Formats: sequence, structure tokens, C-alpha cells
Amino acid sequence: MEPKRKLMAITSCEGEGGSRKSGGMIDRLGKLPVEVAHHILSFLTITDLALLSCVSRKCREFSLSTPSLDFDDFSVESTSTCNKQLRLWNSLDRFLFRRGDNKIQYLRVRWSSHFVDDNDETPCYCCDDEYFRTMSWVHNAVRCNVEDLDLKISAFSEIAPKFPPSVFLSGSLTSLSVNMSCMVLQAPSVALLSNLKFLRVKQVIVDEGFFKWISTCCKCIEDIVIRDVFGDNITIESSSLKRFSFVGTDAVDTLNISGEKLEDILIDWTFDSPGRKSLNIVARNLKKFKWAGSLMVHGSLGKLDCLEEATVLLLPKADDFHNIFDVLSSLRMVEVLELNHGSIKALFREGSIPAPLDNVCRLHMYVGSFDDDLIPSIVSLFRAMPNLCTLYIKSRPPLHGPKSNTSEFNMGYWKLQDLAFLHQLKNVTIEICNEESNGIELARYLEDHAQNLEEMRTMHLRQK
Repeated sequence: MEPKRKLMAITSCEGEGGSRKSGGMIDRLGKLPVEVAHHILSFLTITDLALLSCVSRKCREFSLSTPSLDFDDFSVESTSTCNKQLRLWNSLDRFLFRRGDNKIQYLRVRWSSHFVDDNDETPCYCCDDEYFRTMSWVHNAVRCNVEDLDLKISAFSEIAPKFPPSVFLSGSLTSLSVNMSCMVLQAPSVALLSNLKFLRVKQVIVDEGFFKWISTCCKCIEDIVIRDVFGDNITIESSSLKRFSFVGTDAVDTLNISGEKLEDILIDWTFDSPGRKSLNIVARNLKKFKWAGSLMVHGSLGKLDCLEEATVLLLPKADDFHNIFDVLSSLRMVEVLELNHGSIKALFREGSIPAPLDNVCRLHMYVGSFDDDLIPSIVSLFRAMPNLCTLYIKSRPPLHGPKSNTSEFNMGYWKLQDLAFLHQLKNVTIEICNEESNGIELARYLEDHAQNLEEMRTMHLRQK
């Protein structure tokens, strides 16, 4: 009965009043300033908001005027069939109609099509209407000067529909998040300046012209997040952009990012064809950079003279030494550096000289194990960091991988290295799995020979 009661609350809230027991609570709500009441109501979903509007005339006024709407938490019962889904749509449309032109500051929509059994004799007849109905909520929000639009919709037919380009022409919109099952994003036909500051797109098909529109018309954009989109080329040049995040796969071939105010970039890009991929970054004032995933043949990070923190968690192949070397050469000014097993191992070749990393004072290393092939790479890395103060090494061997040889490099080997950073080192944390002797020997060496060591933590973990 509960799902039905909630649905009926949306469809027919004509009465008002409530029990005496709740009267005091309602009176207190009615006496609150409008801004305070609206803040409280911003935590309610549309279903709870509709229930509240049935309690009293004042609650109805608050419910219909609250600037924050959350179309979420619909029961499975209310969306399980075409008839029930249509009833819910009609109820939501009536609610928005009663609101009139009251401002919508924030609209959040979470919507998924109901399950359709291919063997069902009765075909689904509401799927074709989903795009029109859900986009009507978006148009309503734009008409009511929405500022923050957050959409996650898994619906529509097999033919990818287009996201309404008129949304991008809204002068009030400052934040837009779109996660919509391969919907097509295209630039508006009219090149008007946008006040958009935050943009997040996920699982959409992005036309190349859309990013040109961002570069040309979004002069206030500060934060862009792109995840799992489909589109050959992503090129963004922005004078206002401060943060950029990209998570993708083979669906994108070229990524070009340029911005004089960029301070934080995250790239997590995994693919199978490195020869077809290209990454180019121009961000002279970048302070924080994280790069994970695959290493492409064509890549340029440019000059990063202001970089403070960098994380490189790449999966380079055996012949990618020069590429990973170029990456670290671009990070020469970094102070805090994080590296994974693959990146460290790719740095070492017999006779190779690593790029100097004189500014690094804090190093985090995530290694699979202290195997004999890795230790020379670690030494090569240590030699590039004469001013290292804090060292953190975490070892996690693969659960089902082949057992590595981890017993060749003892205390005598480490003494011969005469590492320059030893007199600077103050804090060390090493996590060792399964009593790997190479890791234990390194910990012993640092503890015995780092003259100014303030804290030494060695954790022995047994992996089951």
C-alpha cells in the first residue's frame, strides 16, 4: 500500500490539514522564514514533497515554491508497467504546472525505463514518450531560470536522441551534469555567451562542435568532467578553466587541453591502440596532475613549471622507456610524486640516467612486489631525488600471479649505492607482503643509515 499511497499523494493532493498530533510541527514549519523552510525541503524527494503539500495550505505553498526539486526515489511499483509509468508522468506534469513560474534553482532527475520482457505479448507503448516527457521537465526548468541541472536518465529508444541545444542558451544555468545513455550532445546553432561554470558529461555521444562551442562561448567555465563519452576528438581551449577530468577508453582518439588558469588535471585513459591516440596538454600554471591508464605514442605535457603534485599510474609496455622518460622530464618541478610498479620499472634500462627530480620531497610508490627486476629501477629513481624527505612504499603482489624472485638484493647491495637523499630522509613507511626479503633489506638499510630519520614504520602483511 505504501507505493500506491505515495503515488496518490502526487496525483490528488487537494485536501489540507492534518492530525492534531502533527499540528504543532506544521505550525512551527509555517512560522519559519521562507529561505529556511526551502532549505529544509531541499533534502526531500519529489514524492515526499508531494506528501508534505497535502498537510496544510502553508506546506503546499512551500512545496510549490521551493527552488530545489529532486525527481528521484520512485518506487518500483509506480514504474513497473506502462500504465503506472504514464500515471506517474502525468502526476509530475501536474505538479510542475501548479508551480507555475516559481524559480527552479536546482533540478535533479534520476530516471530509468521500466523492465520490458521480450517475450511479453503486450508490447511497451510508453518508451517512445520517455524522451518527450523527461525533456519537458528540463524545458520547464530552463523556463524557470534553473541554475543547477543534474540529469541521469537511462531510457529512450535504440536511436540516439539529441539533447535539447536550447538548454545551453539558458542565461541562468551555471552547473550542468548529463549522464544519459548515448544521447547526442551538439552545440547550439546560435553562438551566445554562456554563464556555465561546471560541466559533467557521461555516456553521451559528443559532437566535435560541442567542444568548440565550449572553447568559444563558455567564458566562465571553471570545471569540466568527461567520463566514458563517444567522440573522436576532444579539443578544449579555455582562458577560465581551472579543473579538468577525463576518464575514457578507445572511443576517443585525440585529447587536447589548453588553459592558462588550469590548476588540476586528471587523465584516466585505457585503450588497446596506442599508435592511434594523442594527448596534448598546455597548462603552464598546473599545480596538480594525475595520469593513469595506458601510455600512447603521441603525447606532450608541455612545460609544467608550477607543478606541485603528480601521480603517474601508467601501464607502459617494455619498449615504452623513452615515452615514460619524457613524462617524468615534464614533471621535473614536482614536489610530491606518486608512481606505480609499471611506471617505475619502465624507467630503468641498463646505463640509463633518469630525469632529475631535485624538488621531490615526498615519494609514494605502489608496487606489486619487491621482485629482483624492480630493485634496479627503484635505485635509478632514488638517484634522481637527492632531497627526498618522506618515502612511502606499498607492496601488494598479485593474488594469483606467478611467484617472483625477491631475494637477490641484500644490505651489501644497498650500501654500495651511496644514495644522496639519506641525510635528508625523515619519514619512512614501508608495507611488505609475505616477508619479501628485498623489501625487508631495503627497510633495514634505511633504518640503519638515514641519519636524520624521525619516524620509521615497517608493516609486515601476510596475503591470504
